[in-house]
Amino acid sequence: MSEPKQIVYAKNVSEIFYQLKNVSGLQIVGGCTQLKKLPQKSLSISNIKELNFIVKHERKLDLGPAATLSEILSLGQQKMPAVLYDAVKSIGNSNIRNMATIAGNICSKTYRHTLFAPLLALDTKLEIKSETETKYIPFSKIDSIGEKWIITKIQIPLDEWEVAVFRRLGPKQAITANSASFVFLANSQKGQLANLKIAFAGPVSFRSIELENSLLGAYLPLSKETIKEFTKLAMEKFDLCSLNSAVQFQNSKGETSRQNINASPVLRSQFLNLVKFSLEQLT
Repeated sequence: MSEPKQIVYAKNVSEIFYQLKNVSGLQIVGGCTQLKKLPQKSLSISNIKELNFIVKHERKLDLGPAATLSEILSLGQQKMPAVLYDAVKSIGNSNIRNMATIAGNICSKTYRHTLFAPLLALDTKLEIKSETETKYIPFSKIDSIGEKWIITKIQIPLDEWEVAVFRRLGPKQAITANSASFVFLANSQKGQLANLKIAFAGPVSFRSIELENSLLGAYLPLSKETIKEFTKLAMEKFDLCSLNSAVQFQNSKGETSRQNINASPVLRSQFLNLVKFSLEQLT
């Protein structure tokens, strides 16, 4: 007979660290909407009020990791970046969004889900805590969070963007090898491109500051030749990122390993087309 599954609960952040210290092999879970089956040992944090909050400031939006997608949508389209609102709205249905949390969407070890690209492009920061320390790290460093640390706040800048493009790729109600999300953000100043963000996430996650900076200062509208050269460079950067990407898997014994996964030819082609389409929106 298989060993019965163990579920423990925490009422506050302090209890999370207590349980993690005293019960080996615990995996933190929230709404569990992405899990086909529960881990052998689960630590539920869904009822911790200090991790479920939404606070809008003048220049930033603070989200607790246990905030549900429905709660985020209820804030309203005008109070968050358009690409974030569109991304949250594209996930599942209202029943799924009532249970799914923002942390659950971004903390998957095996895939980069829908909200990853928007948060990556928006220069999101994470507040993470250990039992004795608090740190702030860029969202791009989410893989570096150690086992003794938890996310306690997701901090999203509220910048305005002249061009904001979000696209969800793949089937609407499932996650497959052809599922991904794409984000393009741009601002201009005096007829020149002043700021640019491009992010892609699925089987691999991609953002290149070097690529974005290579186009800054270009006069608008962009020429066909400029778009052609940039999309060529974007594909080179994307292919290199894909070759160097790896995801973490966990077997039934709780042992982890990393495996390289390349984006499919379909996603590669869609990324190229979306970059070109987005650049053509700059006028």
